[in-house]
Parts: sequence; structure tokens; C-alpha cells
Amino acid sequence: MHSSTPPNPPPLAAIAIRQVEKSTGASRNAFEQAAALQELGYRVVILAERGNADLVERAGATFVRLPRWPFKGAFRRFWFNRRVQSWCKRHAPALLVSHGDAESRDVIYLHNCVHLASQRIHGRDLPKKHEVAAIHDHVLKNGQFCRVAVNSRMMAEDLKNRYGLVDSQLEISYPGYDPEQFNPARARQEREAVRQSLGVGQDEFLIGLITSGNFKKRNVAGFVEIAALLNQRLPDRCRFLVVGKDDASPYRQQADALGLNERFIWRSTMPDIERLYGALDVFTLPAHIEEFGRVALEAMACGTPVLLSAWVGAAEVLEDDFNDLILAPENADAWATRIAKLLERADREHLGLRLAERATHYSHTEQYKKLKASFQSLDAGNRKEK
Repeated sequence: MHSSTPPNPPPLAAIAIRQVEKSTGASRNAFEQAAALQELGYRVVILAERGNADLVERAGATFVRLPRWPFKGAFRRFWFNRRVQSWCKRHAPALLVSHGDAESRDVIYLHNCVHLASQRIHGRDLPKKHEVAAIHDHVLKNGQFCRVAVNSRMMAEDLKNRYGLVDSQLEISYPGYDPEQFNPARARQEREAVRQSLGVGQDEFLIGLITSGNFKKRNVAGFVEIAALLNQRLPDRCRFLVVGKDDASPYRQQADALGLNERFIWRSTMPDIERLYGALDVFTLPAHIEEFGRVALEAMACGTPVLLSAWVGAAEVLEDDFNDLILAPENADAWATRIAKLLERADREHLGLRLAERATHYSHTEQYKKLKASFQSLDAGNRKEK
């Protein structure tokens, strides 16, 4: 009888992310990473303090719940990092993917630029013990990683200036969108019915700012200013839609003070958001800063003309052919003028279709290919080192 040598178990990859739930962009990224790593032959563990174990299992990964420090403050991020390092010391994963709150010798996915955001939104630096800034500083200044993946070139430039990183350490990884949900045919299928449900007349234009929330960051105050100026150019011709989870009362008061209360429509987030993209004549995002802004890409994919702040990472997708759709967020008058010109364009529908075609290059499928290639290059690098 011949004894057979048992096959080597597949290599282990760990993804460290403090919370993993499908409702957040970071969580979706983690599940996409888990799928890509499994296709490359890894068995995947997701290390998190909070999460939906069923979703992790459905993604084919194993959920490991790490103990959570119960009090707010910078220490709880460092506590998470210690727990991750302790787990890795015991289990020796071949690859560790960090989402910014843990050190990794492999790759760190960073979703926001907290220092730059504070300067852009509030005009001041963050305090030294700010919990997210403190862990980002710690993780990025130690320089032990092979690569930092960021959402946009804007983020990459900030990290180069702030931490002295070089191009070879940085990878720009744009978030993708679901082309089955976001496409012109599906978005515009019930366009007139949706507009009617919002109270928009047939002879009215609908301009929207659709976001997940954080109205201060997304500059809803600036959008209200733009609306007032546009209403002067096109009296009672435009309605304005704001969608997102946040306290809208200060912005409602602002609109009311400008005599625009009846011109505005306020809604919370909804699952079939593509119907709202399709109902718009122009989508705007005059954000003070948006590290990427998947909503802008989704609106483009739905064939809706967009106007984006130069501080929105997704504006990089528009460069070269659509530079006139990118503006500085501070100049409300320029935004009102540009929106009015967009509304007057005879080829506005054709412009939307050109934007939808541009968006297809950044679908989940395309971005997933790039993600797998990125992990393959890390894997090859790790094998070469060993």
C-alpha cells in the first residue's frame, strides 16, 4: 500500500476591516476583495470587530470577530491594530489586506483623506489625537507596506505630499458600479412617472444632488446658493432635489430664506436610486471634497449629464473629453451659469449617452479585473521575496 502525501492547504489571506456590512462602500470593497482572492486560490478570513457573519459566509470567507475596545477615542483604533497583529502572528497569513486601521506589509486600502478633508471642509487641521488621523499617521509613517491603494489621483497626491510616499508605493483603484442596476434603459424606464411623483411639471427642469449623507462635506449649502442664482436666470423653471441621510433642517431654512422652499424636494436614500438619476436633467456634486464619489459614476452610467467639483475624485474620469463638466466648488455663479448652458444644449441627451459609454470602463467587471491583477502582482512579489 502506497501512502499518499496530503495536498498542501491553500494559502491564507486575511482582510482587516473594523466593520463589515453590505451597506457601506468599504464593506462592498472587502467582499469584492474576498472574491478576487478566492479566485486566485486563497482561503480568506475577514477580521472585524463588527459584521454580518452570514454575508461573510455567503462571500465564501470565514468571519473572525475581534474583541472591540468599548470606549471612543484614538486608542480603540490602535487596539484593533494590536488584535490584528496578534492574530496574524498566530496564523501567519500569506497576505494581509488592511482597510487603513491596521499595519500590513502587503497592501493598505485607504478610503478617505481625513487631514485634507478637515482642511477643505472646516479650514483647519485635525487635532493630534483625532482617532482616524492618528491611526492613519501610524500606519502610513511606518513605511512597512508594499503598496497603498487609494480611490483617486487626488488622494495619491495628498499622501505623497503628506507622508513622502512615491508613485511606486501607490495604486489608484477607482470604485466600480453595477451596470445591471445603473444603465440608461433601466434608469429612464419610468422617468415621467418618477418626475410626476416628485411633483415636477412637464415644463420644469430637475437638478439634483444625490449622496449617501454628510451634507456639509457634499456642500449642500453651496447647492442651495447655486439654486438661488439659477432661479434668477430661469425663474420658476427649475426644481431641485437633494437626497441623503442627514439633518436637512439648516439647508431647508437656507432655501426658505432665499424664497426657494417650494422649489426644493428633500428625500432620504432609497434602494432603487437609479430611478432618481434617470429623472434628473442634471446631476451635480459641488462637494468641498469627495475622495471618489461613486454616485457621480452611477449618474453617468444612467446617461445623466453631470457637473462635478474639481475636488471630487470621480471628476478624473471626465478629464480630457469633458473638462467643461468640472468646476471649482466655491464659485456658485459659475455653477449656475454652467447648469443653465447644459439645460439649453440641444445635444444634452447625446451628452448623457457619451457619459454612459465613458462610465462602462469603470464597471464592477472592469475594476474587478484590475483588483485581481493587483493581488496577483502582490502575490508574485511575496513569492520572489521568499
